[in-house]
Amino acid sequence: MTRIRLGLTVSLLGWFSLSPLSAQESSADRKGWGLDLTIRGAGLAIGHIPRVNGVRINFRDRYLEKVNGLNLTFWAPSKDGDVGGTIQGMSLGLAAPVARRLRGISLGGLAVVGRQELSGLNVAGLAVVGEGLVQGITIGGLATVSTGASRGFTFGGLAAVSEGSAVGLNIGGLATVSNLGSKGINVGGLATVAGEGQLEGLQFGGLAVVGDRGIKGVSVGGLAVVAGKGSATGIQAGGLALVSGSGSLTGINLGGLAVVAGEGVARGVNLGGLAVVGVRGVEGLNIGGLAVVSEDHVRGLSVGGYKVEAPVGSWVAGAIWKVEIDDFRGLSVGVWNEHDSRMRGLSIGLLNRTEHLHGIQVGVLNYAGNNERFRWLPLINAHF
Repeated sequence: MTRIRLGLTVSLLGWFSLSPLSAQESSADRKGWGLDLTIRGAGLAIGHIPRVNGVRINFRDRYLEKVNGLNLTFWAPSKDGDVGGTIQGMSLGLAAPVARRLRGISLGGLAVVGRQELSGLNVAGLAVVGEGLVQGITIGGLATVSTGASRGFTFGGLAAVSEGSAVGLNIGGLATVSNLGSKGINVGGLATVAGEGQLEGLQFGGLAVVGDRGIKGVSVGGLAVVAGKGSATGIQAGGLALVSGSGSLTGINLGGLAVVAGEGVARGVNLGGLAVVGVRGVEGLNIGGLAVVSEDHVRGLSVGGYKVEAPVGSWVAGAIWKVEIDDFRGLSVGVWNEHDSRMRGLSIGLLNRTEHLHGIQVGVLNYAGNNERFRWLPLINAHF
């Protein structure tokens, strides 16, 4: 059906003049109808009037260029409707205000949609959607979604989602998700997630906090805090686990069951209900309910309920059952102290064993492989 545009300018007290569209305009610009009651573009317009300074009222928007003031609509644009344009001021939609750029205050009964930009205060009963930059205060009854970056305060009843980066205060009833990372305060009822970026600031997830490229700041996850391919720096606490996939853990790291630096170093204060594991090393104050374990080294004060195990260690290592560090320098305390390669320092336990002793062993039975005459001795063995 051919749409016919009707333009009308009304004259009042000699200030208005009636000027219908010419035949050429009608044929070249068939975009719908409009009742233009403005003076030089300022005033009231009803329908598809492209540019208005003042108040523009329309059932559903199409072919918008620019509105400075109030834009009021009663229904959302059709799916193939090219809304376009910029609204600066206030956008009110019984269903959803939609434009290329919405700047100011935008309120939608169901949704608010900015094709390129949303700036200011944006509130919708169901969702606020920005297909570009979203900045300011954004509140969606179910969700806030930005395909670009988001800046400011963002709240989604279920989720606050940004495919770009998120900066500011972000709250999601179930989750906050920022694909390219986040800086600020992020609170997710179930999870706070940075898909391919880093989390920086204060992070809270009822179940988990996940930063694929790392985490910096204070992070608390009801079940877990996970730094996938990066490092975690600051204060990290996971109800069950604190995990760094390929990076390091630096700072205060707490895991109800375990603290795990997958391919990195756990450095600082590391407390795991069952274990502290640092594949490339564990350094600082390290306490594991059952074990402190590293495939590389332990350094500092390392205490494991069952054992402390690493190829190399230094300072102080203690376990109720066994300290198993091949090359150790410092104080080793346990029922069984096993140092296959070398022990330099003091070893205290029921059984102390090393191939090369450079120090003192105190225990019920002591073995030093480099003591040629008395390798096995009770109570005390020494070699300097």
